[in-house]
Amino acid sequence: MEGVIEQFLEAMGYLRGLAPLTCASYRTDLLELLAFLRKRARADWRAVTSTDLIDHLSDLQQRGYAETSLLRHAAAMRTFFGWLLEENRIPFSPTDALVAGKPPQRLPKSIEEQTLNGLIEAVDGESLPERRDRMILEVLYGCGLRCSELLQLGLHDVDFTARRIRVHGKGRKERVVPFGPPAERALKRYLEARETFAMTYKKGALAAELLEPTAPLLLSPTGKRASRSTLSSVVHARIHAFLPEGSQVTPHTLRHAFATHLLNHGAPLMDIRDLLGHASVAPTH
Repeated sequence: MEGVIEQFLEAMGYLRGLAPLTCASYRTDLLELLAFLRKRARADWRAVTSTDLIDHLSDLQQRGYAETSLLRHAAAMRTFFGWLLEENRIPFSPTDALVAGKPPQRLPKSIEEQTLNGLIEAVDGESLPERRDRMILEVLYGCGLRCSELLQLGLHDVDFTARRIRVHGKGRKERVVPFGPPAERALKRYLEARETFAMTYKKGALAAELLEPTAPLLLSPTGKRASRSTLSSVVHARIHAFLPEGSQVTPHTLRHAFATHLLNHGAPLMDIRDLLGHASVAPTH
C-alpha cells in the first residue's frame, strides 16, 4: 500500500506539476492514514471505507490537531482516492462522506453482533407486548428500517411468500427489503397476537378495520397506529434493560448495526446503500 502512495506522488509531481512542498505534505498525511489503516488490518486500498476515513480524522481531532490540519488531511485523502478511482484501482471513492470545509463528525457507535443478538433473544414472552417488542427489534435490525418507516408499514406491505417488506422511505420513495427467518418468525407471532387482540377487544366494524390489508402493522395499546414516542420508548426500555447503565445506544443504532454487520460479513457497499434507501454511499457510513 505504501508503494501506491509513492506512485500517486510521482504522478502528482511529474504529470500534474504539484509543488514539492505539497507532495511532501501529502506523503506525511497519507502515511499517517496508512498507519491508522494497518491497525485495522486493511491490506488493500479497495478495502478502505468511509468509516475508516472519518474515524481517522476523528482520531486526529481527539489528538489535538487543528481544524486547518484536519482539512488538509481530508484534502489529501480526496485527491489520493480520486486518483485511485481514475486509475481504476478502486470501484468507488470512500471520500464522499468527507465534506469540504467542515470538521469530521463521529459516526453513531455500533453494537457488537453477539451482544445485539443476546438483547433480542432476551425478549421471548408470549403476551402481545412481548411479541410486539420482539418484532420491533427483529425488523429494525434485520431489515435496517428507520423508526418512521416501521410505523408507516401496513399489513399489506409484508409479503411472507417472497419474504420481503415494501418500505415507504424518505421523499415518498419505496424500496423492497428482504427479511430472514428470525424476522419472519417474529412477524408471524406478533400478527397472531395482533389478530387475537382485534377479535377479542374490538367488535364488529372496528375489528374488521384492524384486519384490513391497509391497516397499520404496528398498533398502540388502544388499537390505533403506534406513535413515534411509543416505538422509541419500547426500544429504549428493551435496550437499557439488557445493556449496562450508561450505554449510548438508540433505536437508530439498530439500523446502523444492520449496515455495519452486513459490511463485516462482506456485503457490497452499494447493496447496503440500496437496502437502507440512501441515494449515495456517503450516508451509508
